[in-house]
Amino acid sequence: MQNQTLTESLSAFDPEIYGLLQEEVQRQRFTLSLLPTSNAVSPFCAYLKGSIFGNGYLDHHAVNSRVKLEDIAAHRAEKLFGADHAIVRLSDITSASRVVFHALLQEGGTVLSFNRRKSEHCSGDWMNFEFLNFSIDPDTELIDLARVEKIAQARKPRLIIYSPVNYPRQMDFEKLHDIAKGVRAYLWVDIGQNGGAVAAGCAPSPIPYADVVTFPTNDALHGPQSAVILTTRELADRMDKAVLETGHAMVKKNVLAALATTFLEAGAAPYKACCEQVLKNARALQKGLRDAGLKTLCGDTESHLVLARLPEGKAPEKMAEKLEEAGLLVKGEKMLTSDEGLTFPILRLSALDPTTRALKEPSMQTVGRLLGDFLLSSQDKAAIDKVRAQIRAILIDKPLFSDEWLSKNINLTDGYGQKDLNITQEVEAEKQEAQAERMLCFWDN
Repeated sequence: MQNQTLTESLSAFDPEIYGLLQEEVQRQRFTLSLLPTSNAVSPFCAYLKGSIFGNGYLDHHAVNSRVKLEDIAAHRAEKLFGADHAIVRLSDITSASRVVFHALLQEGGTVLSFNRRKSEHCSGDWMNFEFLNFSIDPDTELIDLARVEKIAQARKPRLIIYSPVNYPRQMDFEKLHDIAKGVRAYLWVDIGQNGGAVAAGCAPSPIPYADVVTFPTNDALHGPQSAVILTTRELADRMDKAVLETGHAMVKKNVLAALATTFLEAGAAPYKACCEQVLKNARALQKGLRDAGLKTLCGDTESHLVLARLPEGKAPEKMAEKLEEAGLLVKGEKMLTSDEGLTFPILRLSALDPTTRALKEPSMQTVGRLLGDFLLSSQDKAAIDKVRAQIRAILIDKPLFSDEWLSKNINLTDGYGQKDLNITQEVEAEKQEAQAERMLCFWDN
């Protein structure tokens, strides 16, 4: 059954779900996500996830029983990142984190972690660990590795974790490795949404220095909801054993197939170009925020991430709610510092999804100025309406996944390309309305 016929059949058979599908198309088309964990999957990934591979799964009872799909995905991950050993049978980053804890720590073990990252993934009696914090210096807004070394020498952690979800600068992985080895600790780096940049050679790789590297595959890499553990040859058997002991015996064929193709795409030239554009767009977003008079943390960004410091008295969660009304999805939270009594209220912003949607530096700078002006305003209904209109104008001709990032020419449908076959007449009317608003609300430089 062809896509258009299937769509028409769904409309007739289940109009309630079909209506929600159309609403979701409209929501994604006219909302700009700056969430670090939000990004469209590759069309190849979307196809494979919904393919006939989804009719089956692999139930493993021994690591040696890996089959071809898993071998292909694992070997491609190893080649892409230059790692000794890859584990690809994990459902998400929380599962991957629990495997690493199970493999490397005993109950009550001490963990030194940036912003206490990964403590949120610990639950149950067997994951009772002592977490120590290292964070940015509140004055310099940078990580002081000399201070990290002092903490490590004093407390002798068994595991040191660095996960830069709240840090837009690059890390000296060699120095971090030396700190860990100086106290006989394992070094675990979760590269998170920097996974794509590392794969494409647009960011330093921790692989030569870390005992374990983890990352999700569903944001920067445009892949399925999953996660990967990369580890050394020496730890491979221990990590594989921990995977089975924590219940990850079953793997889905469709996810493995999508993962394998995701890693192949990440090694191609269009993906590298996408990662390079992400970095340009992040800098443009930061410039727009600063032009509006808003402060950003940690100096000039060196990744996809921009940390917008909120004005005094502005609650991060409340600002995120108001911005969602205005058509912008953001992550609001409090940034820890090395001073336990001091935190910074921030919005954690990413250029990943806007880049996937074909936005370039001028548009990203405009988004930054809009966002900054809004945060420094009263955030009343008029301000919300103004931002919504201008965001819609920016997105009016933007796909969910730009074909410039594809390795092959594909006729994109189902919400991905400019010619979306599933958009209803109501959505087309919305597009015409947004075009009119674009003429009225075009940004005045």
